[in-house]
Amino acid sequence: MARNSLMLIALALLAAAPAQAERLYKWVDEAGHVTYLDHPPPEGQGQVEEKEMRTRGGGSGDPAAAEAAAKAPVTLYSTSGCTSCDAARAQLRKRKVPFKDIDVSSKNPEAQEEMRKKVGELAVPTITVGSKVMRGYVDSLLDGELDQAGYPKVEAASPAEGEAGSGEAAPQQ
Repeated sequence: MARNSLMLIALALLAAAPAQAERLYKWVDEAGHVTYLDHPPPEGQGQVEEKEMRTRGGGSGDPAAAEAAAKAPVTLYSTSGCTSCDAARAQLRKRKVPFKDIDVSSKNPEAQEEMRKKVGELAVPTITVGSKVMRGYVDSLLDGELDQAGYPKVEAASPAEGEAGSGEAAPQQ
């Protein structure tokens, strides 16, 4: 019983930890490319949406993430209605990776031509991490490429959180 009380107290303290506000900037350039970054775009980029996000812990202001983004920028070539594209986008956001999201649907022939020149073919999702090209989406493969490029890893849940959510009672001694 005392162990359960301690776990509840620990969870309450975690829940009460202050959330940090982060800014996310989204803009669409003249070619229809959608970009999300944790800093404002260069001047003259048209309409920019600025959103405040609440997160716990570090944040995308991490110098390691900025250094990785400078050395190995990430681009997601996608189309609307592509569930694998949505999953890749969600994984990049979860890891707080700044990335360029380029719509290569039939309504954007310039982006299609750019993709053909850069990666050789049209296939979605296609993700570039620096000079590496991934066709299709597998979370572990994307994570491996992001790890090699130096992007920070996602913070793992603490053991207390995992135990509390299991719904099983711990054996008493």
